[in-house]
Amino acid sequence: MAKQKQSMPSNGVRMPAEMWAKCDEMTAKLGLESRNEYIRNAIEFYTEWNEMSHTQKFLTPALESVIGAKVRDSENRIARALYKMAVQQNALTHVLATAYNWTPDELEKLYDTAEDDARGWNGTLDLRDFNYDGEDD
Repeated sequence: MAKQKQSMPSNGVRMPAEMWAKCDEMTAKLGLESRNEYIRNAIEFYTEWNEMSHTQKFLTPALESVIGAKVRDSENRIARALYKMAVQQNALTHVLATAYNWTPDELEKLYDTAEDDARGWNGTLDLRDFNYDGEDD
């Protein structure tokens, strides 16, 4: 089946001879039908680059797939590390509760205090600011 040519307006373009030579070289290298096709592709690409509204011209599906896989791998590693930390923290909590014979009410109060402290840290913790006397500020 033959490709139908689309009727397009024609306008002259002035460029140095080196740029025309580069257009011809790239047209052949990319296996395009004509210099015009190369110029149209270049203009489309440059327009998209400037507008940055459609990233598919720059992030190919293969690249998006690789980036997605890397993110998923990182998520899995972080999830495994968090799970291991949670197990260790749970074991440590059991050891402390057993060693100090804490009652359920004391543990609940300790949990509430820990939760309030964590809210106050807002994602950051500096042990130099910790109250080691066990008294409220």
